[in-house]
Amino acid sequence: MDYLMRDEAILNPEQWTELDAVVVKTAKTVLTGRKFLDIYGPLGAGTEAIATDALPTPTVSEDFYGEGENAAGLGTRKVQQIPLLYSDFTLSWRELESAAQAGRPISFSRAAASAALTATAEDKLIYLGNPKAGYDGLTTAKGVEHVKISDWTKGDTAFTDVANGLAKLIANHAYGTYTLVVSPDLFAAMQKLEPGTGVLVAERVKNLLDGGQVIVTPVLPQKTAILLAAATQNMDLVIGQDMITGYLGSSKLNHDFRVFETVMPRIKNPKAIIVFEP
Repeated sequence: MDYLMRDEAILNPEQWTELDAVVVKTAKTVLTGRKFLDIYGPLGAGTEAIATDALPTPTVSEDFYGEGENAAGLGTRKVQQIPLLYSDFTLSWRELESAAQAGRPISFSRAAASAALTATAEDKLIYLGNPKAGYDGLTTAKGVEHVKISDWTKGDTAFTDVANGLAKLIANHAYGTYTLVVSPDLFAAMQKLEPGTGVLVAERVKNLLDGGQVIVTPVLPQKTAILLAAATQNMDLVIGQDMITGYLGSSKLNHDFRVFETVMPRIKNPKAIIVFEP
């Protein structure tokens, strides 16, 4: 069964290819969570639910014969439905007919707008979760440490906060690619020279992350930052159906489409996350 119903749409295969390219290109410019999260999938559109394991602290045996029984086991397991994120758009019959008569490409700007909205919804789910629906985000998962943020516009406070946060992650045995995600105002505050060093605060912080990234997203509230150890044992992003466009049908001669995906962040080790906030 073709659940996308593309054969019923007015678009030909070449136009579908153009539309898909616009959607993918737009999504890549918006998405930030996928820059550091491990991806589990795509598992297919028919995958409705997935399990999240909260892993216990692993132990290691040391003996001569390997007869110990300290294998890492499961902590708790929770099965959840993978949410559907989507945004609809319409192509009017007049613009389609005009493009056909003039022999010019169809403008897929509305598809791009829907792709941007869907990508933003994905990042919101990753960072903020959806507490009402029972989905954890990086800032809302139970067990995540919340720390009062310093004034990053002054001195080396940003560097000091991140350094102290890294020390806590290491003390928690939270290993991975250390990544800092910041709100736009904090990103701007880091674009200044550190007194006496001639180096941007952002550059010093990035060097502190030892190969990790500094990522900015408008999804986070002002004066909010997330420091985390990105690794599959700590967190990942489940993808059932990756972002794609389907045909909904025609109404009043116009044609309706849906940009959608099924995704869910999994927080397996909340001790690998520190949230700085006011």
